[in-house]
Amino acid sequence: MLALMFQVGRDTVAVDVRRVREVVPRVQLSAVNGGPAWMAGVFVYRGQVVPVVDLHKLTGAGECPPHLSSRIILLPWPVDAPESLVGLLATQVAEIREIAVGNVQPIPGTPGQPGLGPALPDGHGIIRILNPDWLLSQIAASSGGMIVAGIAG
Repeated sequence: MLALMFQVGRDTVAVDVRRVREVVPRVQLSAVNGGPAWMAGVFVYRGQVVPVVDLHKLTGAGECPPHLSSRIILLPWPVDAPESLVGLLATQVAEIREIAVGNVQPIPGTPGQPGLGPALPDGHGIIRILNPDWLLSQIAASSGGMIVAGIAG
């Protein structure tokens, strides 16, 4: 699998590049009143309001650091509505590499918190394999309506 690599806390995470619409710089986000703590905010992307999830806050790793390498990964979601987008805020979003996903192993997560996916042993440690459809379906109900079919402008 050709994967976009990034960091969430101490975890190295991979997502299939075929699921990524675009990676954009971290921009100033507008706050979402009454939204969950992990909802970083919203921004306008090509005329569309896009909700952004802070993966660090979502997984209990604190707040996404304001590094130059912090980016918003735009994903079409749900898959059957390709114009609806959700952004994932992460750091060290800078590498695309080929990974073999044949030996993935489940990792128990913290109860009540979505996980980043199963683990894949790598020569440098462990890579978490993120399934964005699974993650977004897990958090949609608690997003205050922000992540249902994205927010169309």
